[in-house]
Parts: sequence; structure tokens; C-alpha cells
Amino acid sequence: MVNRLKKKTKRNFFENKIRNGFDRGSQTDISYIKKVEHPAQNFIFPHHQRKINMYKYEFTKTYLYALFTGVIIDPLINIVNFNALAANSNPVIVAPDIVGTDENGLSIVENHTVFVNLKYMGSEYKITVMVMAVEDGPYSLLKYFISVLGSEPDSYRTVELTDYVLKEAIRNSYYKNKILSLVCDDMERVDINQLSIDNFVNEDLNDLFIPENIKSELVRFRLCADKFAEIKTGLRYMLCGEPGTGKTKSVRALMKMCYGKATIILAEGNVDFRGLFDFASMFQPAIICIDDIDLLIGTRENTFSPNSLGALLQELDGFEKNNVFMLATTNDKELIDKAASRPGRFDMILDYNKISRNNYAELIESYCSVPKIKEIIDDSVISVLQKNKITGAYLVNLIKQLEVKFKLEPECNLNEYIKNLLNLTYRGFYKKTEEKQMAFGFGGYEGNGVEEIY
Repeated sequence: MVNRLKKKTKRNFFENKIRNGFDRGSQTDISYIKKVEHPAQNFIFPHHQRKINMYKYEFTKTYLYALFTGVIIDPLINIVNFNALAANSNPVIVAPDIVGTDENGLSIVENHTVFVNLKYMGSEYKITVMVMAVEDGPYSLLKYFISVLGSEPDSYRTVELTDYVLKEAIRNSYYKNKILSLVCDDMERVDINQLSIDNFVNEDLNDLFIPENIKSELVRFRLCADKFAEIKTGLRYMLCGEPGTGKTKSVRALMKMCYGKATIILAEGNVDFRGLFDFASMFQPAIICIDDIDLLIGTRENTFSPNSLGALLQELDGFEKNNVFMLATTNDKELIDKAASRPGRFDMILDYNKISRNNYAELIESYCSVPKIKEIIDDSVISVLQKNKITGAYLVNLIKQLEVKFKLEPECNLNEYIKNLLNLTYRGFYKKTEEKQMAFGFGGYEGNGVEEIY
């Protein structure tokens, strides 16, 4: 805090807030009126303090210092001075200690506590960004706070200024236009990791064997993200289809295509949709990617988390978040609540159907490097694949197994082996064995045994 509370009762009030769970999420911020000693006048001024995440703490220090040095210009904020605390054990006001720059070239402030005097919309405020050691049972945990104090009668926008600074700090951070993995846990903690574009270099939309009309819509999605400054409208697509039809690879290909043009957020774990969309809304634009969204929201009759479904519906209805694009996948759109998948909440629902006969031939040509295996997968084999609606992923795996077999046993009978392989793997991937077919001991399965497709 900029000025310590001088009255013991006020100090105890703040300490009790910490001790009683204010720092653990039961209450995220506090606002109250504080008496401030002013050289010219003595008024009662508004004060707002908020617990923040560590990444917001670091980004806020960096952002405020960039405003102070003029590296970033904000017409609403004018930094008057920027000071820091030497150390918690040495409470001396010093100049900030700069230890390097981030990926955007912004200076990194090392000091644990910084004090900033500024003018926001013409009124004076004091901001403190600090870290405190808070006792939690036998442990001492680090908690991060931002404190905003109005220092003249017109300085009443403390909450507004807090929101504004935090959003601009993240928006100007090195997260911008990167690929991020955002993981939430049951304790409402958020872990954000930056992913390298190297993880996606082999993804290419042109290598996917999907219908051309779906490809054209995915290209339109990329163009909208690329031209967001002109269009200012985000798109939300749901990709539906059985495993192996290319949904996830389509998302990964789009992530590669949109890299550097948008901040891409992979949502994983127990997704907090409100927090996810709030985080995404800070970037211009942002793309949220969620794989198997049905596992997160389901339907009203069958859902793992009713709160998640309701939260997603509210966020999809938010007109103020047009900068947020969305890519979601599901193996079965019937598992998604109809209210979530109706027009207006999603702009497009793309059905990934089974691949065509020509696609099988293209896949074989692309993924098979052994001429002898290409000869083995002839028209009769392709007919079997098409009849049984084999996916592209299954065929790619089949080619892999044939190549392994050939490398281990070059003289083997591949014609016979591919028949056995098809019959062996088809049940495992596509046919569910009903419980009544199971038998104990050495009897195996009842009936005709493994279903043959070849």
C-alpha cells in the first residue's frame, strides 16, 4: 500500500481480512474510504485493493514502467513518477532495478514492490504493486496485490483504473500473438504456459483429406482472424465427427496459420469459461481452442458440470467480446446441449464425414514410403476400407504397421498379413464387444469370435 494505515484499528482490519480468507479466493478485492495526509489538504479518499495472479503482478510492473519511460503511450494515463522498495527487509525508496527485457523489448522490474504516481483521466492516483508473505497454516505463501488510491477529491475511479491497468498490462505483454496453454484446476488456480510454434510446423491444411467445402470455411476463419482490424468480428466454429476424421489436425493447422496474427489459447483441465473468456477478451484478437467440448459441458440431462454449461452459454451470448474467436471439437454433436450449439452461439457447425475413395488413394501416396506396400493396398483393399467406413487415421496407422512388419520381415507375405491386420484391428477400433459375449476362463468369446471384415 502507498501509505500504511496509521490507526491500529484499520491495520487490524486489513490483517483480519488476510487471516480470514481474503487471500484465498473467498473475496477477490476490497474497497473502502481512507484518510490521506496531503500537504495542502486533508480529505477522505477512495481506496481499492485486489489480489492478483503472479503473471498479472509481473506484467503490471512492466507495463507501468513502460508508460513511465514512454515506450508505451496511453492517452488516458500519464505517469508522474515511478519508485520502488529496495527490499522487504530494507524499506528504503529507491529507483527501480531493471534486470533485462521481455520478448516485446519491455524492461523487467526486479523490485518486489513498486510505487507509481499517475494521472488517469486528469485525476491523481497512487498505485502500489506488491507481494506479501501470508501465513497459511504451517506455510508462508506469497500473495500478489495491486492497490489503487485516489489522492484528490475527483479521484474516485479506483476500481475502474484497477481494471484498466490490469487489462492493458496483459494486452501489452509477451503473451500477445503467442500460443498459450491455459490450465485450470479444482482450486481455481490458473497455469499459463507458452507453447512453441515448433510444435505445429508439420501441420498443414493442404495435407488434410477433408471435403473442400470444409477447407474453404477453415480458410475463411483464418482470413477473418488475419483481417480482424478491418472486420472486427470473431467467428466460432464447432468441428464434429468421429475420431480420426481430421478435426484436431484441422485445429492445429489453423493455429499454425494464425500464429503471429492472434493470441491462441488452448483451454485444458477444468475450464472456467468466465475466466477463460475474460482472459481472451484482453487480446485483439484471441482464438480459444477446446478439444472434446462435450466432456466439459454435455447436455442438461447429462452433464458433468451444470455450472460450466451455464457459464459457456452466457459467454457465447456476450456481444462485447467480438474479438474472441473459438474452435471447439466433439466426436458427437448430439452430446452437446442444443442451446449451446444453436445458430448465434456458434457461427458454423462443420460435420467431418468419412473420407472418399480418392482420399484413400491420396493418403496412401502421402504416408506410404514402401512401393511394395503401395502395391498391396490395391482397389480390393480400398473397397473393404470404404465399405467399412474406415477413417483416415485408421488407414495411416495401418500403413505404419505394414511398414514396421516389412522392415522386420522383408520376405513376409504382406497380402496375407494385411488381411489378418484388418480383421485383428477393426474390432478393437470400431466394434464394441457387448458384455453378454464375454466368457470366463479359457473359453474366450461366445459366438463366431473376431468379426472379419476382409
